[in-house]
Amino acid sequence: MNRRDLLFSIGLGASSLALRPVRFRPSIQSASIIREATYKDTPSYVIESEVLRAEFVAAGGRMVSLQDRRIGHEFLFQQNEAQYIRGQYDVPMALNQAAGYDDMFPTITECFDDTPPWNGIRMPDHGELWSLDWNVEKSSDSLSLSVHGIRLPYRFSRGITFPEPNRLRMVYRLENLAPFVMPYLWSAHAMFRPEEGTRILLPEECRTATVGFSHSGRLGKYGDHITWPNWTDSQGAPHNLSVVRSPTTNDVEAYTFPDRLSHGMCGLHWPSIKRTLRISFPVETVPFLTVLVGEGLKSDPRFFVLLEPCSAPFARLDTSKYYTQDSAVPKSGSREWYVDFTVETA
Repeated sequence: MNRRDLLFSIGLGASSLALRPVRFRPSIQSASIIREATYKDTPSYVIESEVLRAEFVAAGGRMVSLQDRRIGHEFLFQQNEAQYIRGQYDVPMALNQAAGYDDMFPTITECFDDTPPWNGIRMPDHGELWSLDWNVEKSSDSLSLSVHGIRLPYRFSRGITFPEPNRLRMVYRLENLAPFVMPYLWSAHAMFRPEEGTRILLPEECRTATVGFSHSGRLGKYGDHITWPNWTDSQGAPHNLSVVRSPTTNDVEAYTFPDRLSHGMCGLHWPSIKRTLRISFPVETVPFLTVLVGEGLKSDPRFFVLLEPCSAPFARLDTSKYYTQDSAVPKSGSREWYVDFTVETA
């Protein structure tokens, strides 16, 4: 990976604060431990370095836990139930199932594929991968997870390592098993557990977003355009969208940055523990970003932040081609990308 200086910004009133540049060194495998464990009542696989601990289950290939071992802090949103609730194929994702980190593929929103030769084939809610059983292989210092498609002919795999003690890397490979070009939509579904005052960190170019929904209406309605991070609503009230409010706000919001990113980065900062979690990804294959924040709806009291780097915007396989032609695999070809989680101390 090329060395790259990346600046982030967080809204502070009318100005922004530039966090210190992040310089990535070439990947050198860090010492890690792989072991089998149990998450709730479900068999799991743990990979850990001296700094981080990540845990995966075969059901959905989900990363169910990501912790800073030094302070025992859990970054990922957790299911409340004592028993693990797995997804069921072609059944919409229920509120009590959503947690951790999933891969959304080949769509997020349920829709019909309109690409020959798969015209008219319905793609399930949140795609296929989150509800399928993945094959898991472990070596002395890495995990490999893979799964085959049901309604489209593909093999999807993810290799997991620690290039550095504070950086978890997931390397993806998507193989098209058909002699036809296969469009797809992939999105990271990273559901985090914030605190009041958590900061959302985005690249400098993230200044204009398109509204997906806004329960309170402060962002307007579906399809409206907003400025980020500083937004003035229709009543003239100013808002700093980079600051997560309280778990009793009674709001949920989603917005997408429809322009291609120049820097593949996003993240969160937890003030109370002085930790920043940065997510990095290659803009050549993952050029878009969606943010979803749940702040304790009365009908859904969950408190979370979803950061979703994606290959195409606006969640639907059938309409993604109107925004990009790049989210496709050549016939009998493949695509590769990565997602890094880096934890830093402020």
